[in-house]
Amino acid sequence: MNEPTSMQGHFAKVAGFYRDIRTTDEKPILYIRNQLAGRAAVTAADIGCGAGRYDLLLFRHLPNLLLTCFDVSVEMLTELSRYLDRNGISDFETINASVEELVFEDESLDCVFTFNAVHHFDFPLFLARAGRALREDGVIFIYTRTPEQNAASVWGQYFPKFCDKETRLFRKEEMERWIAEDDQLRMITAKTFRYARISSLECLLEQARNRHYSTFSLYSEAEFEKACQAFEASIRYKFTDPAKITWHDQNILLQIGRA
Repeated sequence: MNEPTSMQGHFAKVAGFYRDIRTTDEKPILYIRNQLAGRAAVTAADIGCGAGRYDLLLFRHLPNLLLTCFDVSVEMLTELSRYLDRNGISDFETINASVEELVFEDESLDCVFTFNAVHHFDFPLFLARAGRALREDGVIFIYTRTPEQNAASVWGQYFPKFCDKETRLFRKEEMERWIAEDDQLRMITAKTFRYARISSLECLLEQARNRHYSTFSLYSEAEFEKACQAFEASIRYKFTDPAKITWHDQNILLQIGRA
């Protein structure tokens, strides 16, 4: 089974409870809101939108937002529609498409967003498609984590082979080079967000067993169970209270404009 097909199966399985097992950070949305301050309306697309956890925050913080939500998973889009509908939001549409299938009208969008999804994309192709869709003052926001940030997480530090399995993440320098090579785009800024986390060993194991990161779907069943046992042993050795596991997560937000 190839990786894209495997990932489609993974996201189909987790779509119904995905929002419950992932951490959703509001800080990047507040930063985006501040960067877009003064715009009377925002016409935008979210690529790799998943089940809508960041889209609800976008609607809460951006005035007069019109949003097109793209995802390769039909199951995720179904969950997104239900979620936004339940919260009284109707100014959106969903499109089942991969990055390779994206079609926008030229200069039709104020913003293109992607949250924790760009490692599933062909990055230069995504830039090319998104860049052509931007209006003159349009902006692309890419929220992701780098391999270095991944390694510093609780999973990168203590879950066996987690960093070895996760080979899809892009280095900051790599992304900056691709942006510089695209004649229609320019890098505005790259902002790092750092979060103090606290959880219990029980909750962490539950997240892992629910495959809250797609990285976990890259393990065989036997390999995964062995890794869970080793992770539990490492956590119990490192922390005196298994109900209070502390660490810091980091993410990066790239802000890209028209050249």
